[in-house]
Amino acid sequence: MRIGFLGAGFIARYHARNLAEVSDVDVVTCFDIDGERAAAFADAFGGAPAASAEEVIAACDAVYVCAWTAAHPELVEAVAAAGKPLFCEKPLAISLPLVTAMAEAVEDAGVINQVGLVLRRSPAFRWVRHQISQSSAGPLMSIVFRDDQYLPIQGFYGSTWRVDKDKAGSGALLEHSIHDLDLLRWMMGPIASVSARTENWHGHDGIEDQAVAWLSAESGAAATLVSIWHDLLDRPSQRRVEVFCRDAYFHIEGDWNGPVRWERNGSSGELAGRDLAEAAARCDGEGHNPDAAFVEAVRSGRPAHPDFGVAVEAHRLCAAAYRSAAEDGRPINPQR
Repeated sequence: MRIGFLGAGFIARYHARNLAEVSDVDVVTCFDIDGERAAAFADAFGGAPAASAEEVIAACDAVYVCAWTAAHPELVEAVAAAGKPLFCEKPLAISLPLVTAMAEAVEDAGVINQVGLVLRRSPAFRWVRHQISQSSAGPLMSIVFRDDQYLPIQGFYGSTWRVDKDKAGSGALLEHSIHDLDLLRWMMGPIASVSARTENWHGHDGIEDQAVAWLSAESGAAATLVSIWHDLLDRPSQRRVEVFCRDAYFHIEGDWNGPVRWERNGSSGELAGRDLAEAAARCDGEGHNPDAAFVEAVRSGRPAHPDFGVAVEAHRLCAAAYRSAAEDGRPINPQR
């Protein structure tokens, strides 16, 4: 399978490394407006830089869209129009109407599509989600979710466009915590109400670096989400999640390999690393590599997951949170 990349930055390299684990897949070309970055990507992962996005689309069996967020709609439309399977990084776009239009475009084109909500493949979150779905845990009551990382224009991210409102749309909640909103909906079920507050400590126009959101599920479960972009360069991206059920408690420290700790009446334990990955696989039969899953979907002709439809629901929550923050924290129904 011939894979091409539109965008050759940090996240493109993440996916290319994952694809290197998959047999009979070749990264054959890439396009980036920064020619030096495209050349470095090609040197690292194979193929040759292309002169345009159209050249990449024509040369490949499937295409990854990894440009800045505001560029996604046009690139996705071009890939879908060519009838090629596509993988688009999150967030899909800078506004819910654009996201909805993108989902309609890929559906109308009938192309296999997947979104970079990669924490759906996290052993930690998969294992905990399975546990809370068991009757022995009792009903889900509450989730306390903290997500922090340093402002990603620094360090190994180097994504300077993330403080450009025209390219990023907004800040930490959309650009980073779209993952978290998706995970909360995945674990809690349909969300009935969202309230939020945002702050801007770094002073970049339209780019919030702190968001606090409260989510109420139709089931009656509730969650709090705190999302922060700071300047602690020695502190990598971190997630800490506490999940309270009536008869069980789960604590995720580290969003991929754990450790995950749990308590039940009369028992407790911990899983991490390979043990956690194997336990998650036993629960759902899935693997941890989101890019291997995309390749398998393309090869088999089956729908990929999570797809644009899943991403639309996460964007609904995000749009509701921003609307609430603009209205002094008023609760918003994300379906309205």
